[in-house]
Amino acid sequence: MLIHRPGAVAACAACVALAACGLFQERYPQAVREAVSRVSPETLARHMSVLAADDKEGRETGSEGYGRAAEYVAGQFEQMGLEPAFGTSGFYQTVPFRRADIVPEESYLTLRHQRRDLDLEPYVQYYMRPNLLRESVEVTAPVVYVGHGVTAPELGHDDYAGVEVRGRIVVLFRGAPASFPHNQRAYYSSTRVKWKNLAERGAVGVIYMNTREDEERWPWERAVRHAREPAMRWIDAEGRVVDAHPEIRMIARLGREGMDALFANGPRTAEEVLDAIEEGKPGSYEMPVVVRARTVSRHASIDSPNVGAILRGRDAALKAEHVLVSGHLDHVGIGEPLDGDAIHNGAYDNASGIAVMLEMARAFADLEERPKRSLLFLAVTGEEKGLLGSDYFAQNPAVPIGSIVANINLDMVMMLHPLKDVVAFGAEHSSLIRPLEAAAGHLDIRVSPDPYPEEVIFVRSDQFSFVRQGVPALYLVPGMDAGDAAVDGREIEMEWRATIYHSPQDDLSQEFDYAAGADFARLNFLLAHRVASESRRPAWNPGDFFGDRFGRGAAGAAGGRAP
Repeated sequence: MLIHRPGAVAACAACVALAACGLFQERYPQAVREAVSRVSPETLARHMSVLAADDKEGRETGSEGYGRAAEYVAGQFEQMGLEPAFGTSGFYQTVPFRRADIVPEESYLTLRHQRRDLDLEPYVQYYMRPNLLRESVEVTAPVVYVGHGVTAPELGHDDYAGVEVRGRIVVLFRGAPASFPHNQRAYYSSTRVKWKNLAERGAVGVIYMNTREDEERWPWERAVRHAREPAMRWIDAEGRVVDAHPEIRMIARLGREGMDALFANGPRTAEEVLDAIEEGKPGSYEMPVVVRARTVSRHASIDSPNVGAILRGRDAALKAEHVLVSGHLDHVGIGEPLDGDAIHNGAYDNASGIAVMLEMARAFADLEERPKRSLLFLAVTGEEKGLLGSDYFAQNPAVPIGSIVANINLDMVMMLHPLKDVVAFGAEHSSLIRPLEAAAGHLDIRVSPDPYPEEVIFVRSDQFSFVRQGVPALYLVPGMDAGDAAVDGREIEMEWRATIYHSPQDDLSQEFDYAAGADFARLNFLLAHRVASESRRPAWNPGDFFGDRFGRGAAGAAGGRAP
């Protein structure tokens, strides 16, 4: 693959900067063109070298290594002359968490088939997730299989139709039916939505399984390496653990051997159930099995900060409105060793996004004339634990949530080859597509369709926390066009996802096309500048699924609790 070596970065950057100036000199002020020309591949590389260094210990939420990364980001904001976002708390918003770690040797999962007990083998047939509300809990209950566990009234779909859930342990697949429209598939795949549905129906436990497609993307062997990672939720002002359902007493995931054991004495084998879910005919039913489970967890209270800064706009009225640029600073810390390395440095995930944010912030800080609206830069904690830091900020914002006109999120800026196109998750939902297309057009970058619709990425990164509060959002990622017909960009990225993603190999020893990263930072800068400069604030498209569900005026949106 084509990678720019460090020695060639400066020359390439100068060429790209000159070309960029020529492309948009008629539409952007001189000061904006100069700021864009100063976006630096070398500075991106420097930020990443700090954030993904071994001394950051993988930036686990609440760890000392994460704290050092947060100090670096806050120090950069201060050097740029940006205003602390959190008043007397400065650049930090402390997020209080409940952490729960599983005690595997004291936990178990047993299947009872026709008065015969089968103890499943942990980390071979299943693994248990910790309980966030109880340090020791036991449950014995019959089992019901419910396909994907989705209730979508507007689509006439209910996996729970004809089965009783109250007092039972529910077995389900991740995701949502492939037959769903893209937006509904994304929304109903959300764990938060599924758990709320389960709790309201009175389920006492949930057992997850992988479809064959899921297994290809996230195989059991890799999942087991991460199975001992803690569970976390943030704690509200009343001391309650948010989005932890007391009704659900146990959570487990089965591998293929566990699935075979669970379905062994029922009307359908695991193979037949997998076939049926692929055909879109899950056929929910009560299973002739009782599960007996015990979950032992260790609880701890920890704090971990979001880091935020504001660049005030120049317009007397519009400076009270904000364009929010977000990215997650955390990663998964120190885990099971792989090839002798246990530190998950998270270079791409997501030192890359924070590096781009810092370069964007520097470009804005260097402007002679600021845009009309204010810019709010936010590096969040707890994304890897379930979008927790962004959710906390969205519900405890530093500025009124109604003043945030748009969110531009940065997560995993893949620098595997030159930047020729981008994928814009969320572009179809709001008027943000127009400033994106304008900015991309000026840089001669194409906007391509979602190459991974089955992965429902729009609900899987921090932008969804703000969408749930009614804020239109975009999440851009570099596309698959490598600029060379002999180079398959999709194959390169799929190989990276299969072999490096969420492993210790996502470190600084990889090759990075920092010139492509700088192009990506330029695009996001121009997008944010345009949104911050236009008189009209972005709006959800009429009839949009997410706009109708969460937009201002919708039930539960704009500061209220949303599902």
